[in-house]
Amino acid sequence: MFEEETLADFVIKIDNETINTHRCVLAQNSEVFKRMLGQNMIEAKIGEIKIVDCSIDCFRAMLEFFYSGEIEINTFEKIGEDLYAIADKYEVVTLKEVCEHYMAMSIRLGGQCRF
Repeated sequence: MFEEETLADFVIKIDNETINTHRCVLAQNSEVFKRMLGQNMIEAKIGEIKIVDCSIDCFRAMLEFFYSGEIEINTFEKIGEDLYAIADKYEVVTLKEVCEHYMAMSIRLGGQCRF
């Protein structure tokens, strides 16, 4: 459903790229999006939001998690800490927990985290 963008009704803009998505998926997975889309905020009215503090890769990874409930291990290796930060910002509890688990495993196996 994410890759097909079937019946998409909301637009995420990051840098010069656009991601079409579904309001119900955003609201179901993120308390921040739920509040934003459930109130009379301008983003809800125009069906679009511009994200300025996150890379397209990181936001796309979070959206893929929304749709599939999974994150590939190589995604964590590349952007795990950034993914944790955005999960925290948008109050995506399950993704935060997955990131915490990965970071703990990485530390136990001799890896390093920057925070």
